[in-house]
Amino acid sequence: MRKFLIPCLIALAIPAATFARTTGAPANNGTLSIREARGIVQINARGSMTGRLNGRLTITDPKPFDAKRAIVYGATRTIYRNEKTTVFQGKNLRFRAIGAQFRIRAEGKTIFVSALARGSVLLDGAGDPSANIFYDGVFSMNDEGYQSLPNDPTPFDLVASPSG
Repeated sequence: MRKFLIPCLIALAIPAATFARTTGAPANNGTLSIREARGIVQINARGSMTGRLNGRLTITDPKPFDAKRAIVYGATRTIYRNEKTTVFQGKNLRFRAIGAQFRIRAEGKTIFVSALARGSVLLDGAGDPSANIFYDGVFSMNDEGYQSLPNDPTPFDLVASPSG
């Protein structure tokens, strides 16, 4: 009977320990939403990031040999810079990077991005009134109101807003 009882207790203890670890402290992930951006959106974060764009997408995976890989659809041209960095070009590029640390740089127009992650973001809108480009897209962080992309490269922290 003891030979049967000990494996059963171990089988019950492992899922309970995993559940306790995953439901412990909150992850402090922030949210980012970008609509119709024109310019550069750069994200260096761990979490879930999805999007689409017309232009160039550079993805750097610091751990390229783990099981977590970014998925990209719609590339008409792919350039492998090295084992960690890949550049995709095309219209209607779609990407998904989930569950690991990724550096994503989207350059172009009609950039849409949604992220639930923790890290940093650099936004640089490409509005140019002299070229009759007045709208360079909008962004929202942590469910705040949408605002226009900054005209100069501006860094933001992608973390949960402090609750008060």
